[in-house]
Amino acid sequence: MSKKYLLAILFISLISNVFSQQKKTKIYGKVVNAEMPIAGIIVYLEGTAFSSETAKDGTFSMNVPSGTYTLIFNGSDYKNKSLKIVVKEDSSEEINIKLVPKEALNLEEVNIKSKSAIQEVKESPFNVVALDAKSKYNSTLDLGHLLAKASGVKIREAGGVGGDMNITLNGFTGRNIKIFMDGVPMQGNSSSFQLNNIPVSLAERIEVYKGVVPVEFGGDAIGGAINIVTNRTTNTFLDASYSYGSFNTHRSNIILGHTTKKGLSFQLNAYQTYSDNDYKIKSRLITNGQYSRETYEFKRFHAAYHNETVVAKLGVVNKSWADRFFIGATLSQDHQEVQNAPANIEFVYGEVETKRKGIQPNLEYYKRDLFLKGLTARISANYNINSNKSIDTSSYKYNWLGEKTMAVSKGERGTSALSEFDNSNYSAMANLSYEVNPSHSITINDVQTGSKRYSTSTAPVELVTEFEKLRRLSFKNVLGISYRFRQSQKWNINVFGKNYYQKVIGPYNLADEAHPDWQERSENYNTMGYGIASTYFWKFFQFKASMERAYRLPSDNELFGDENAEVGNASLVAENSMNYNLGFTVNKEFKNSDVLYFDVNGFFRNTDDFIKREILVRTGTLTSVNFGNTHNLGVDVEARYYFKNKAMIGGTFSAMHLYDNEEFRGSEGTVLNSHYKDRMPNIPYQFGSLDASYYIHNIGKKESANVLNLDYSLTYVGQFYLNWESLGGTDKYELPAQLSHDFSATYSIKGGKYNFSLEAKNITNEELADNFGMLKPGRAFYGKIRVYFMQRRKDKNKGTTIN
Repeated sequence: MSKKYLLAILFISLISNVFSQQKKTKIYGKVVNAEMPIAGIIVYLEGTAFSSETAKDGTFSMNVPSGTYTLIFNGSDYKNKSLKIVVKEDSSEEINIKLVPKEALNLEEVNIKSKSAIQEVKESPFNVVALDAKSKYNSTLDLGHLLAKASGVKIREAGGVGGDMNITLNGFTGRNIKIFMDGVPMQGNSSSFQLNNIPVSLAERIEVYKGVVPVEFGGDAIGGAINIVTNRTTNTFLDASYSYGSFNTHRSNIILGHTTKKGLSFQLNAYQTYSDNDYKIKSRLITNGQYSRETYEFKRFHAAYHNETVVAKLGVVNKSWADRFFIGATLSQDHQEVQNAPANIEFVYGEVETKRKGIQPNLEYYKRDLFLKGLTARISANYNINSNKSIDTSSYKYNWLGEKTMAVSKGERGTSALSEFDNSNYSAMANLSYEVNPSHSITINDVQTGSKRYSTSTAPVELVTEFEKLRRLSFKNVLGISYRFRQSQKWNINVFGKNYYQKVIGPYNLADEAHPDWQERSENYNTMGYGIASTYFWKFFQFKASMERAYRLPSDNELFGDENAEVGNASLVAENSMNYNLGFTVNKEFKNSDVLYFDVNGFFRNTDDFIKREILVRTGTLTSVNFGNTHNLGVDVEARYYFKNKAMIGGTFSAMHLYDNEEFRGSEGTVLNSHYKDRMPNIPYQFGSLDASYYIHNIGKKESANVLNLDYSLTYVGQFYLNWESLGGTDKYELPAQLSHDFSATYSIKGGKYNFSLEAKNITNEELADNFGMLKPGRAFYGKIRVYFMQRRKDKNKGTTIN
């Protein structure tokens, strides 16, 4: 650790002692309803960052400077209440409040929950946004498409329902962004349990950290981190839905949970997805080995997808030794017909398919005030057993008319393959945080991931290659420690460091693509990263700044391939990047209860050994290579206006300039780079969305709690190029700007117990593509029915409603 780094920590400690001398007044009290205390009520001073949350017995407390304030009591199930107070020095103020429950749940609460999520995000010095998944439970969205609504996030799809999804966040793509579920990395999960097939109802919210990532998400992410927070309610409930739509698409989902009076709790989530994916595309036609000059429209004929998953957990809550302790398992499987090469739609397949299964036992432990007040422990772990089968043994070649001709050799992708392999991998996270006092806290976080892939093929010996027989082993450990200083809740700063370690054993090609010579190779990697994040509150403004020296260790698929569409490269080294964020947020609530939210964030990324995905021309498959140095400068904007409980309008926009900053190439570094300062190819540089919602309440009769919700969404993606801009002419292969429109209507009866939805996607039937030549589905319509029943749990001893 450098002297400058130590001096910075010493300076922060000194100024914290100065601020701690400032005189404060204690505000305390109790929040109740007509019968009992209420837990989980947010208590805060309007226009400041001072806040508290009521405990199980309904009590709250906070220390604030003297002055005149408006004290707000905010609870998702109770009507908000405000109170004018005058705080004097050298005194204490006791305030006891009775809240009135809201009427039955309706869509009016969507706005309130959204504002509450924004309020929680305000506490963080990191550049993070939160997406409320609950407000989308009546839609047919999966988690990937919900994530696409966040500023700075672009989801790139291939192949319709169940097709691969690639995430772009502030210019970083795919595996530069780590995905977590309740703080545990998802990178070892089966592909049958990923963002492209998990329904939105599994989550409570999604948190998106851009560029600079706190140690609590101890993955090796240089582009950012996405944390999916699952539904953790302990109430008794049943949530069931079914939807049907275009291209013979079916989705069904049932979730149920129950917690006994003694704290025994269980939850079960089962869902299924099926689609023919037989939408129309455009391509040249190959007949007798000859390409047509013109492009024609064809209907996909070998693209069906189905997925089935069960997520179950059983445990206890609110025990003396654990606030939460759960063990569970996820069972998933999917089957996908592969219609074409991932990078070239003209390479048509008629019999290639993949089958995948996953078994994932897991556990979760959480305890506040462990052994001493202020010490919180959190442990999560899972073990993944994934079975994968890729079938490509056809003796025929196909074209887009479904015509087949006898091939010279077996295998539509160039070589015959009947590969079966299993992944056994694990992810484990341990976190200890200690709040010394309201101004000082320390966090230690350790994340371990390991994987082993081995062939289980039952194919004849002559069909099993030397490449398939080689071992593929990977182990990662990321250890982080952070210190947070908070001054009067108006200003806080977080300083952290991370240690990255990786060991890899896998195949390495000593020759070239056309004549491979695979040998086993072992590599070790160890390095240190560091960062700092700070935020300041002034009235309804928040200012943020953060910086991190981050590393991203190569993923298993980048190292070993996926035995299907991606070829591995075990010689990859870690990417490293200096990431900077600077921005501000306006969160203003007006006297008439309207709310304005406006967020602007600028970013700069300086990245070395950038891992770039490249197309292998001979096969149309993909591989990853270390590229060199890149710079990225950009901005994200999000703005929303909430009109009471009646309407909302808002949108997001992202623009960036990611370019090649390697002036010389070659082994000696003396060859002038022909595309120096060119923008990196095949990356969207401008994209955004516009959303509008309108709520019509009490339809049918007064105070009926029936709500009609109308939503409109516009999505924009600017033009970008497949190849380097300096190539000029048509060699760049331009993907033109795209504009699409979606509309949905949801009618909720009896406060959300019964819900009926209609959705129209891509209303104007635009030609949309996230990858070159790979058209997404055109105009589509979907209908959904959802029923929801819930009974709140009450603590037998204290009578406290627990959410």
